Amino acid sequence: MNIIYFGSSKFSLTILENLCLSGFKPKLVISQPDKPKGRGLKEKPTAISLFAQKANIPVITPQSIKTNEIKEQLSKMSPDLFIIADYGKILPASLLVIPKIAALGVHPSLLPLYRGPAPINWALLKGDKETGATIFKMNEGLDTGDIILQNKITISDKDNARTLSEKLAKEGARLLVESLNMLKRDSWATISQNEAFSSFAPKLQKKDGKINWQDNAIDIHNKIRGLAGWPSAYAFYRGKAIKITESEVLASETKIQPATIEIIKKDGIYVSTGNGTLNIKRLIPEGKSEMDAYSFVLGHRLKSGDKFE
Repeated sequence: MNIIYFGSSKFSLTILENLCLSGFKPKLVISQPDKPKGRGLKEKPTAISLFAQKANIPVITPQSIKTNEIKEQLSKMSPDLFIIADYGKILPASLLVIPKIAALGVHPSLLPLYRGPAPINWALLKGDKETGATIFKMNEGLDTGDIILQNKITISDKDNARTLSEKLAKEGARLLVESLNMLKRDSWATISQNEAFSSFAPKLQKKDGKINWQDNAIDIHNKIRGLAGWPSAYAFYRGKAIKITESEVLASETKIQPATIEIIKKDGIYVSTGNGTLNIKRLIPEGKSEMDAYSFVLGHRLKSGDKFE
């Protein structure tokens, strides 16, 4: 089967690895261009590009996929399928018509829920208890094509954006391989998405991570889970930003002003919110590495009654 694969992230890497292990090695991989990373801001390839090189799969990283050159190159390959998994760019209609069979998308939500670029984050931000992965035939709309396969998974109370992404990548990979095997048996059956249940998961911005201590503890906790990795949930203490990476919600009827440190224990910093208490368990001080909250307390002499800004 002649497959061209589009992907750029760790999520898409898991899917590509499973494709290769299952006998569906792509003929070409398309990923994002090299980007500056690390302290030295040296340009580095995506994880997908590195894997493709090691697996002896040709890889290209065009600045734009909307050029005639790209269209001609892909058309000449006469692919049966495109597979797109977190590539980072929207494929134009002029490319979607190239595959003989279809362009398939792997989406980490139960479409039509959470269409768009950040479905994993928004499922956590909303406090959902379940989500899932969907294999669908791509069209000109944003994640609106007919569904081939879909399956639910449970969101654990301890899941954050990183762990949930790993779970959904594995589930997406499983469903994709199953879909391709169905195609080989000529047993595909698709269903249309129900627009009545559609929702959108917009792209996140750094400002989305700022904590409002007037919010209730559950919403702040979900923000910390949902924004793990990037952009991260953050607050300010003594003028410096602190990224909060792990927290716990505690039942509380305290009337202490929100953002106030109620008590400090070895298991964390207990902070009042608009409703309930949030226990900050792990954090990243500005310019430092991640640490447990109590280590931060010892180094900065926090005490009960202090406030986050």
